[in-house]
Amino acid sequence: MVSLFLEQSPLSPSLLQLADRVEIFTRAGTLRARLDALVNIHAWLGERDHHIVVPVSAPRLGPDKDPTCNRARVWFYILDSSPEVRDRYHAGIAAILEETDGVSLFALAGLPNDRGLLAETFDRIFRIVLPAPREDHELAKLFLRLFPSDRQLEHAFSLPDEQLLRMGSLIVPVDLPEAWDQPVASLLDAFCLLAARVQGLGLSEGLRIRSQRGPVQQSPFYRMARAADGLVEAMRTREGIARALQLWRGLVAECRGEVATIIGHLDARGVNLDVVYALDVIEKLLARMERISVVLVSEQGRPRLLNTLRLLREVIHGRLEDRSLTILARNSFRLLAKKIVEWAGKTGEHYITSNREDYRQMWKAALGGGLLTVGTAAIKLLVTHRGLPPFIEGFLAGLNYAVSFVLMQHFHLALATKQPSLTGAALASIIHRCKDAAASEELVGYVQRIVRSQLAAALGNILAVGAGAAVFSLLWKWWFSYPFLPVETADYAVKSLNPFRSGTLVYAMLTGVILWLSSLAGGWLENWAIYHQLPRAIAEHRLGSALKPQTLQQLSDSFSRNIAPWGGSIVLGFMLGMAPSVGHFFGVPLDVRHVTLSTGTLSLGVSCRGLEVVGSGALLLAALGIAVTFVMNLGVSFYLALRLALGAQEVSRADHLEILRTLLRRLRESPREFFLPPPAETPLSVGTRDPNRG
Repeated sequence: MVSLFLEQSPLSPSLLQLADRVEIFTRAGTLRARLDALVNIHAWLGERDHHIVVPVSAPRLGPDKDPTCNRARVWFYILDSSPEVRDRYHAGIAAILEETDGVSLFALAGLPNDRGLLAETFDRIFRIVLPAPREDHELAKLFLRLFPSDRQLEHAFSLPDEQLLRMGSLIVPVDLPEAWDQPVASLLDAFCLLAARVQGLGLSEGLRIRSQRGPVQQSPFYRMARAADGLVEAMRTREGIARALQLWRGLVAECRGEVATIIGHLDARGVNLDVVYALDVIEKLLARMERISVVLVSEQGRPRLLNTLRLLREVIHGRLEDRSLTILARNSFRLLAKKIVEWAGKTGEHYITSNREDYRQMWKAALGGGLLTVGTAAIKLLVTHRGLPPFIEGFLAGLNYAVSFVLMQHFHLALATKQPSLTGAALASIIHRCKDAAASEELVGYVQRIVRSQLAAALGNILAVGAGAAVFSLLWKWWFSYPFLPVETADYAVKSLNPFRSGTLVYAMLTGVILWLSSLAGGWLENWAIYHQLPRAIAEHRLGSALKPQTLQQLSDSFSRNIAPWGGSIVLGFMLGMAPSVGHFFGVPLDVRHVTLSTGTLSLGVSCRGLEVVGSGALLLAALGIAVTFVMNLGVSFYLALRLALGAQEVSRADHLEILRTLLRRLRESPREFFLPPPAETPLSVGTRDPNRG
């Protein structure tokens, strides 16, 4: 090695370090020593070096003046220029391949276990917290030592194909067929293990009852293991490979068709995290088997080397992901979120007005919701200023909210702050269907309708609750001869909304999060009821002997219609009511600011104090607080719902930006259409507005 650089005077110290490390590697007599020496060589390659002289003929690895590539280029130049060094180095690599087992690398890396989400979560936590043994015979452990992060992995494997192939041909002993016997055997064993896992997961009870009906022996999951064994045997004997490969690929297509059937049945059977988790694992298993099969059937030389390097990049990346709890949660909740978002989207479509008649109906529903909120705000002030224990106070306040929201749902009234999280999901569904440039005009029309509907509901709520609270206070004072609220409570009702001297901004944002969570709770409750087949259980209950079957069926239908909206309303009510009590329990000053309830509270306080408050300027600051609450409630809940829904609908960031530009351009051109409906407008094609949905 040194002789290749004799013209340098003096020789680079880092070059002498490389020579020492390579010498240790080629002379190592045990697997442990050989692995440690290889890791040391790789660590040397990854260090920045501004002083080492890179030969002009050294292979290119990214930018020529990148100091992170200088040492690697020198090393590859040495391997390319010195057959003696290359042969001794390849002999050491061949010895490592012969003494290590790659089954777990190819069959397990990046693939969660079969025991479910909870068990996998705990396994990953233990891997992070507890120390791991060396296990020198595991090839997977070696690659984790060589590439401990995604950045290092991408730096090595993101080269163009030509550079990647040249690098691979220098690093591994391509011309030593006997060195690949053990890795090929590991690939074949991994292929068989993957097929067995597909069979076991596909025939599990949770998936089998959602699959197409038929004998187990006819299931593609059952036949997968046999087809995989046939392909492995053909690879070992080198006979009938084409026919065995065609049979196996046909079964892969059948398995994916069965997975699609199961996903389709989730609407009728409900979504369960373990079912979603199993479907995700099956898809990953099939993809890994396809990648391995490509390597096994590739032609010798350049095609096989390139496919092998791609497989290595995938499994090493998967091994790194095996330690990530974030990736596990994102993958497992993706389909569940999509199903819950689909429910919210279908419900949200009923909150989008499509013509002037719908627009008038929205105003009526919003005015009714505002009037009902007057009573809710009055009871809330009575409950929260009686000096009750925190839990009792929070429970009664939550019960008050929950009853009010359920009554709104039952009488088809509208509460503006419940709409953004639902219309956000509906908008994401619309974006998914209309993200094509040709459908941009249709998408703009939907957004205009959503904005108009939101403003109508919000303004209707605020006007009705403000006027209703004032009338309520006047009637109370006329009837009982004293104000509804004492002076201290009235002052608190006004001053607590000051955005500069209270936590109104933070509390309004927290309320927006609660509004979004309640919409998810509604979707989750509906999914839970469907998964446990509660509507069917009600319709087939043993009380059918005492009641008419038609009565039970009506109860079942009513339960199916109302479980999500009523459940979401109850969850919203108690979350709003209990938030201050939970904050008090933990010593955190938490509170909520709901724009409709806060407007009612302000109106009651002003009505009880009269011009004393108006003259002090506190009313103006409180009104500013209402405006802040309005923006935060609607903005936060809509943003969270839209982000979740866009992720579930798999809309890309590029589509986000293009849609935003289109909307801003239309807002500049015709702002009126975002606030008032035109004289005539075609109905929504995504769904008709149901007058029975609140």
